[in-house]
Amino acid sequence: MVKENSNFSIYAPVIMNAEVIAYNGDLNEVKRLGIGQQREYLKKLVQERYPQIEEITEISSNMLPYSLSMDIIDAAVIDITKAQLVPQFNFAPVANHDYISYVLVVRNDMVNKKAFKQFINMYNAAVENINSKNVFEQDKNINEQIWEISNVKFLPISN
Repeated sequence: MVKENSNFSIYAPVIMNAEVIAYNGDLNEVKRLGIGQQREYLKKLVQERYPQIEEITEISSNMLPYSLSMDIIDAAVIDITKAQLVPQFNFAPVANHDYISYVLVVRNDMVNKKAFKQFINMYNAAVENINSKNVFEQDKNINEQIWEISNVKFLPISN
């Protein structure tokens, strides 16, 4: 969007490491990987960490679990929020290091407005709350192992 419309800009990174690789069997034997469409940065990260993967296919994100369960692919890169939906698979991290998963895109004319500054303050308070408490004790639907594997991080935004 920011490439197509100069009224918008990437303001800041907000989440790191928000994807995992879902797979069956032995991770070292994965040859065919499915990845969401237009996720070149994830493709590069996976190729760096898992050189045995021979084929990476772009697939609609909502079809990745189905493609994996039907053995069309050996593994799939999925968002950690979707990993809860496929507990029958094993999970592995995407990269050996931190990487940006999500950024905040803003309309340029909003940046200096009071409402945007308030949003940033509320967002940062939420990030501090999430990062300082054991979220897993409060929400039993979150699989702590998946969060640990991904090493997901919520990032504060500078004013």
